[in-house]
Amino acid sequence: MSGRDGSSDSQRDLLAELGYREDALQQASEIISQTDQSFIEQIDDLLELVRDVVGTDYATFSCVEDDTHIFEAVDVPADADLQAGETVPLSELPNCKRVVESERTLVLRDVEAEATELADPTWGIACYLGAPVFAGDEVYGTFCFYGMEARTEEFSDWDVTFVEFVSNWVNSQLAQREREQSLRDAKLQMEAAVEAGTVGTWEWHIPDDQFVSGPSFAETFGVDPDAAREGVSLDQFVSAIHEADRDRVERRIEEAIESGGEYEEEYRVWNEDDELRWVIARGHVECDEDGNPVTFPGALIDITERKHAEQQLEALNSRLKRSNERLEQFAHAASHDLQEPLRMVSSHLQLLDKRYGNTLDEDAHEFLEFAVNGADRMRAMIDGLLAYSRVETQGAPFEPVDLNDVLADVRTDLQRQIAESGAEMTVETLPQVEGDGHQLRQLFQNLVENALEYSGDEPPSVHISAERERQEWVIAVRDEGIGIEPADRDSIFEVFHRLHSRVEYAGTGIGLALCRRIVERHSGDIWVESERGEGSTFFVSLPKSQT
Repeated sequence: MSGRDGSSDSQRDLLAELGYREDALQQASEIISQTDQSFIEQIDDLLELVRDVVGTDYATFSCVEDDTHIFEAVDVPADADLQAGETVPLSELPNCKRVVESERTLVLRDVEAEATELADPTWGIACYLGAPVFAGDEVYGTFCFYGMEARTEEFSDWDVTFVEFVSNWVNSQLAQREREQSLRDAKLQMEAAVEAGTVGTWEWHIPDDQFVSGPSFAETFGVDPDAAREGVSLDQFVSAIHEADRDRVERRIEEAIESGGEYEEEYRVWNEDDELRWVIARGHVECDEDGNPVTFPGALIDITERKHAEQQLEALNSRLKRSNERLEQFAHAASHDLQEPLRMVSSHLQLLDKRYGNTLDEDAHEFLEFAVNGADRMRAMIDGLLAYSRVETQGAPFEPVDLNDVLADVRTDLQRQIAESGAEMTVETLPQVEGDGHQLRQLFQNLVENALEYSGDEPPSVHISAERERQEWVIAVRDEGIGIEPADRDSIFEVFHRLHSRVEYAGTGIGLALCRRIVERHSGDIWVESERGEGSTFFVSLPKSQT
């Protein structure tokens, strides 16, 4: 619905993207886990999955013998003249040839524009994402995805990572298809990737100190990818770890080797661009029959963005805590230092009127009335500020709350006002939400009171309904009153902001600000849709109950 804070949509988009990635990784895991299928049958399923993820029309898995490119598995359009088993000269596929010769992943959104020398007149490949696959130390062939039209958008980092992730599994199967550890490693990689979407894997051969990793992992530690593929000493990777974290990481590695168990550690590392990145490393030590540690495979996750977000949130929470402390100090002053002199002023004004009322003229009586009313308004404002300041600190724990019961109580409290105004109030069946029952009652009582107050010359008409949206409920309080100018839709939720004079409408200017603070405590949102003279609808989003 319109009028809501755009950050909510951004959060939903991010959650949707993470959910999509998790689903893709889960599907890949299920395919890899199908040990009753042949290797080529698994490859066929993976080609279809990855092609759909990266958004291309063609997907092929091929081997290269001498200068011949052999298509072992394909997933292509029905009208494409290409089948598994076909062979072509490698020279006809300059993109695949580049991957084989460079032993690196090749990513091209527009072949003609980005690498003219790789444009081929025979096939007409216009966009390309391909990774090399290895059998031992030698390039076996390619795992690639391409189309006959240039892409309007770049292949994303996630696309590249996902292709490399699947190609790494292919590498392990080509090296030793029956090796049970390849399945465990693939699952470990996917479990790590679900959290962050950035995957790097390693395998450390402990006796000869050979640490082998993929290109993205090596680059994160500033290590040459070609050397890392062959195997380097563990020290080359450890030396890139931030000096404040290095000793701790080395101790945890030693503990994992001694225990032959699991390993997980979070630390900072300097990458090849001399940038400091946050990572989580997860792995486990494998031992031989005599209990001697032999290999140490694992996976790496880049959590830099998450860490930055956590740091920003921590700073924000710190500022919020200080703000709440100041607000509490004000609440204390308002409760003890302002209320008492205000009561004294009000009582002395009333005493003055009682004792000398017969001797005062009409103007003096009017002045006294103004003064008493002003003191009453001041007291109401202080009470409102106290309620506003205590939403967070004196709220009750959350529990399932039936909004039908809440609105029934509100109608009872406002029964006299509803009857005197001749209001028509209808309430649809409302949901159960997680929250503070007392504060939710205060929230909806304020909204209904506003609807009754600003009804204009006609008897008030108030309608309350609810609509479910994903993991939350959106409650609408609609009236047919005087309405609000579009320019005032946001400002009405500010403390002391009034659209009308006190002569026209009573009130402290705190009610809607209090509503927003209550909704924010409930991790929800509040907004209004209105036009001048056309009534108003206040919307409140609240998380649905988990029970």
